[in-house]
Amino acid sequence: MSLNGNLEHFPIIDVIQLLHGARKSGVLRLSSAKGESQLVFHEGDLVSANFLNSRVRIGQVLVSAGAITEEQLAQALNIQDNAGEDRKPLVITLLEHGMVNEIAAYNGIESLIEMTVVEVLTWKEGHFTLDIARNDQGGGYHFSRTKFPQRILLNAQGILMESLRIFDEKVREGSMDEILSIAGVSNLDLDTGLPGSNAPAMQSNGLDQDRAPSLLLNLLAEQRVMIQRSSDQSYRELDRVKKLIVDEFPAAAKDQKRQLLSLLAGPLPEDNKASAPPGIAVIVITRSPLLTTMVRSICFQEAVYTVATDNIASLDINIRLLLCQALHLVILLDVPHGDASGDTLQICRDLQRYPQASIVLLACARFWDTHALQALGSGIRSVIPRPCRECTTESYIQQALTFGTGLGAFLRTLSSEYSSSNEQRFFACISQLRSCKTRTEITVTILDFLMEVFERAIVFLVTDSELVAKHSFGVNEGKTEGIARLANLRIPLDDQEIFEDCIKTGQMYYGFHSDSTWPHQLYRIIGRPDNPEVLLFPFIRANRVVAFIYADFGAQLAAAPALHYLDALIHYTTAQISVSAYRQKLKSMLDTAENSPPPSII
Repeated sequence: MSLNGNLEHFPIIDVIQLLHGARKSGVLRLSSAKGESQLVFHEGDLVSANFLNSRVRIGQVLVSAGAITEEQLAQALNIQDNAGEDRKPLVITLLEHGMVNEIAAYNGIESLIEMTVVEVLTWKEGHFTLDIARNDQGGGYHFSRTKFPQRILLNAQGILMESLRIFDEKVREGSMDEILSIAGVSNLDLDTGLPGSNAPAMQSNGLDQDRAPSLLLNLLAEQRVMIQRSSDQSYRELDRVKKLIVDEFPAAAKDQKRQLLSLLAGPLPEDNKASAPPGIAVIVITRSPLLTTMVRSICFQEAVYTVATDNIASLDINIRLLLCQALHLVILLDVPHGDASGDTLQICRDLQRYPQASIVLLACARFWDTHALQALGSGIRSVIPRPCRECTTESYIQQALTFGTGLGAFLRTLSSEYSSSNEQRFFACISQLRSCKTRTEITVTILDFLMEVFERAIVFLVTDSELVAKHSFGVNEGKTEGIARLANLRIPLDDQEIFEDCIKTGQMYYGFHSDSTWPHQLYRIIGRPDNPEVLLFPFIRANRVVAFIYADFGAQLAAAPALHYLDALIHYTTAQISVSAYRQKLKSMLDTAENSPPPSII
């Protein structure tokens, strides 16, 4: 069975999501004027890929990454050639004959698939052919995970979201950098103001639909509408706002109407000086034209990126993309006056799958009297009053004025809370890690994150015989002097038992050091901390601890580090170290192979 289609009418994002949701197996062949690529699925998972015109295949990836040798590749290809009908994919052949580490195999596949998806996202037009495999065998492209020691997300949705994040990031930087240089694409003149960038609102440097890749604008049909709404400032036009106010408040006093008109459509206040964009973005979900206009107008005045929609079912991709940015997401959910069925409470529970976002209900007095406490108990951030004609017709416009004048201050409070929170520091660190190209840059970024809480820290490289210090803060001088190289500090591997455990297990450690009375070599050199709490933060590559950070509180009282964020950073740095290494080697390999056709790999 096969399906054919035009990528202009059925974007690659929709095709991948369809195959993932239906748990289908098969080969998706993609073609354009640039050439051909393919993605291979097994029960909804992305399991293999061929990059544009087969310029990069998995054998090349593994050789360039040092996972296998040229001789092992040749041996595996020979086994394939002689296998006849029992021929298996190259990675399976390598795994079954013990020629490749399983972690390296998965990392290589992930890098190749990611490269291919990001390349296809740059296509403005093309076609696809989907060959559904019989018996859902996916052409034999499925991999046993029984021996795999850590979870690598190769499901289609995970790969798609990571590819969209990379694509979004590269477009905002003005070039596709690593990904598109690998893909052979350059000099794309793209101008975007996507959320999370340092650019002003999308109105001033919004997406140019004639120049930006159509797939970016066509993530989903509803997202296109939402992007257009967010960049369209026509809702603030004087005549349009006048009509809205007259329709909503026909009997209100003229001076109150003028106040509301000035609030929603007037010029920005004179004291509204340019400043750094706030660290929040807002999605407002409402069917009220008045609330839509009010929230968007106030957010415009506060320089807050905002999207308004009346369809909550289409929000998932938007929320997830915004959560990939260095922003705190605020979801404003309007509660209708007549909502007594508990629908809002269920929506609140559903939105808890986005714990990073703050859920705020816009509710009238009726909801506050009946369901507000239950809503707060469901985990939402707060309930704030909104204007409601049904509750009090006489004071409806005064409620609107109060709401409009107070919303900006409320959003600034959320922004202030977020900017000083561990959450904001965590996302800022993630954002900085994305741009790191080397392991040294990654370790220095983590040191900078730890400096907020700890007084001293040292990066130790793990060798066969000892631990070698590289960078530190707070050791020779106070931490206010910043991060510096630390030379001539070496200690034995077994200086402390917790060091050995961290290296063996790859697990972060926070607690008392192993023995406060033992004369450890480290403390002979740098001095013993006044408090026994220490942190060990490992850096892992290929399932092996290659370095770790030792941190303590020196002469200060122990503070409370955000351990769940530190644990998340370990997983992120593990992936980042592997991806950075693979991409550097892929660049080198492609530069070498630029003038010669690649060998047949699969």
